[in-house]
Amino acid sequence: MYTNAKKHILSNSIMMVAIIKVLAALCEAGLRFILQKQSSLSPDMLDTVLWRSQLFISAAQIILATLVFFFAWKKLDYYISLIPAEDRKEMGLLQKEFIGDKIASLSGSSVSRLLQLWTVIFVGSELIYVFTSIMYRRFISILMTALSGSDGLSDGTFVMLYNMTHGFKYIEMLCAILLGVVMTGIFLSDPYLRIASLVILVLFMLAFGVFQMQTVSLMGRSVGIVWTSLIYHATETIGLFLLSLYLSRKYRGL
Repeated sequence: MYTNAKKHILSNSIMMVAIIKVLAALCEAGLRFILQKQSSLSPDMLDTVLWRSQLFISAAQIILATLVFFFAWKKLDYYISLIPAEDRKEMGLLQKEFIGDKIASLSGSSVSRLLQLWTVIFVGSELIYVFTSIMYRRFISILMTALSGSDGLSDGTFVMLYNMTHGFKYIEMLCAILLGVVMTGIFLSDPYLRIASLVILVLFMLAFGVFQMQTVSLMGRSVGIVWTSLIYHATETIGLFLLSLYLSRKYRGL
């Protein structure tokens, strides 16, 4: 069976998570701006206060994303349960016959599968992000110790190593999000979603292997721009926001 074509449960859920991630990014940026030492060249993740704040923000994102998709699934399940399970297939056929082109783009069961997929992606990727952040922080701490105790390593060498290894922290989460976009595109037979995923992946790989870290001065503070980090965070915020708009505008009942 198909739900009401005016109900946009999946796209609204993705939109809510995108908004949560935007707010989380703004909170992290604000804390970095307030707490970062003006002349410090040490990575932000080695600052204890910033590090604990990041873990707290990540935990909040996991909880909020879980709640968003839980209530979305409950709402969808309510609409589906209005029709007995044994009658849903016949109801779907009747809806196709009488509603025609105005029917929802996907059946209720397909939307439910996509909701489950995106729940796993959002919650799982944030959990992986916490784990990889912990391990990467340990690595950078050891690298800083080696740098301070060796005459052969310079600040330039550290920046190069930091830039080259930073992509490992994000590649798993980016691939998870892009997998969700690709699977959604497969459900909808939408080639544009698959092409967009490929473009973002290629950009990330170029940033990982070619682009160099840039340091800019902002109001007396040195800010390091790591392109792999920028691409990932842009994808999980602006990218998801645009995805939700695209799904709600182009597809009925999604």
